[in-house]
Amino acid sequence: MSITADQFRKTLGLFATGVTVVTTPQGGEDVGITISSLTSVSLNPPQILFCLSKQSKAAPVFKECPYFSINILNANQAYIADLFARHLPSNREMLKAFRDKETGCLLLSDALGHVLCERGKIYDGGDHHIILGHVINVKANFQDLPLVRQKGQYLTTQPIPMEEPLQKACSL
Repeated sequence: MSITADQFRKTLGLFATGVTVVTTPQGGEDVGITISSLTSVSLNPPQILFCLSKQSKAAPVFKECPYFSINILNANQAYIADLFARHLPSNREMLKAFRDKETGCLLLSDALGHVLCERGKIYDGGDHHIILGHVINVKANFQDLPLVRQKGQYLTTQPIPMEEPLQKACSL
């Protein structure tokens, strides 16, 4: 059986994912991309991975960078996701952000979380690079809601009381 890239993309688009912006400094500028392919790999030692299209203009930079930051966006930051997805550097001056003193990475203010990484190995993933990060620091804001993407749209989440799923499962 053969599937098309479009069928695959649409099917996996049903899986809701968080939205992040990955940044790294390069030659006095910041390179950043919007991604939703973020996965924790290991708790001990703490490691993550993200996938980046080999066709991305940012791919050569992330393949060589020593450090990168992952900014986990909150529900009010869809405009930031769009900004970094469309590669509009001229508008980035309007961003509220600060720099990590140790790595120089750009950290977006009001993000739900920041994960600072030392770049590890890069693996081949078909038309994508799989970039491993060794986590060196984290910061989290547990008060706001996350920005989520599903079926090509931005969404936000609302908590479901823990008792509801259990009650439904028990009544089956």
